[in-house]
Amino acid sequence: MSEMIREDGRKFNELRPIKIEAGVLERADGSAYLEVGGNKILVAVYGPRESYIRRLLEPNTGVIRCRYNMAPFSVDDRKRPGPDRRSSEISKITADALRPALMLENYPRSMVDVYIEVIEAEGGTRCAGITAASVALVDAGVPMKDIVVGCAAGKVNDEVVL
Repeated sequence: MSEMIREDGRKFNELRPIKIEAGVLERADGSAYLEVGGNKILVAVYGPRESYIRRLLEPNTGVIRCRYNMAPFSVDDRKRPGPDRRSSEISKITADALRPALMLENYPRSMVDVYIEVIEAEGGTRCAGITAASVALVDAGVPMKDIVVGCAAGKVNDEVVL
């Protein structure tokens, strides 16, 4: 197994190069830029702030909303702009992954908005987006129990590969 080489030239146990920078957007409460291999992701966080959508109000806790979007130019075949089924699903999964780490009970009747923009995609954008969102939430000063890191695993020749 140690001789296996991935399509991008990495050994099976080598990570993609990683770059993370927090506080990259002035107008957001928190932000992050992340590169993992060929993935380039920008995240903006707004809140916690009072919820202006009454149906989302929770009297005892805050609410997190996530919006995951891939730019039309992020992939080789131009992606149709706007939300699609995959983006909606990843948005929900991201909120579900981040929610347990956030201490939203400190902010009843409030909301935190997380906007994830995939600028370039090489695969693994869901995990990279979750990690970048976590860094942006820390930059925004949202109280958290821990930082959330996305990771994917698969099997190649009966060996687990991350």
